[in-house]
Amino acid sequence: GPAFAQPWHDDDSSSIKAPQLARVNSLLTPDLSSLDDPDEPIISVAEPHALSAKARSNPEDNPTYDEAMKGPYANEYYEACRTELKTLVDDLDCWELVLRTDDMNVLPSTWAFKCKRYPDGRVKKFKARFCARGDRQVEGIDYFETWSPVAQWVTVRLMMILSVILRLKTAQADITAAFVHAELPPEEQVFIHQPRGFKVHCDEGEL
Repeated sequence: GPAFAQPWHDDDSSSIKAPQLARVNSLLTPDLSSLDDPDEPIISVAEPHALSAKARSNPEDNPTYDEAMKGPYANEYYEACRTELKTLVDDLDCWELVLRTDDMNVLPSTWAFKCKRYPDGRVKKFKARFCARGDRQVEGIDYFETWSPVAQWVTVRLMMILSVILRLKTAQADITAAFVHAELPPEEQVFIHQPRGFKVHCDEGEL
């Protein structure tokens, strides 16, 4: 059969020679001595795809709450949390504090953190997202359907084709926290615990 259909056999463990290993290592750890300018991006002396893979594979870029608040970037993650809450509370007015009753199905809440990097591994920005534990909801009781308004690539390509044919100008926009712009109907109220580290104690309630 064709070569690409042949089964792979590990008959020779030495098939990966030392120079090949050295080549892989050099891609991930470039020789910075070749940089003339100390401020020159590392990507100029290393393989971009290897650097991008290295940046994406850093396990420290998705810390837990305790790891984020006790780590070297605690201040940056804390400010990311403040930015997230400002968007949800001050700008979008996503929730109000209420008193807990026995008939409420109160969902736990959690923080999701992300350290975004440039392809050469440098830190780009820190992001924090406040999330409700939707996995604790029960279908048919807490919700009745799920859907996600995501555009298909065929639609995007069609729009690009039409813009070329009709000579239209195209623009791209990003909506911050787009998923919370929709309003829930009264029969589908959701109750969650306040954000960890930012709990407000007041007379209005606890949730």
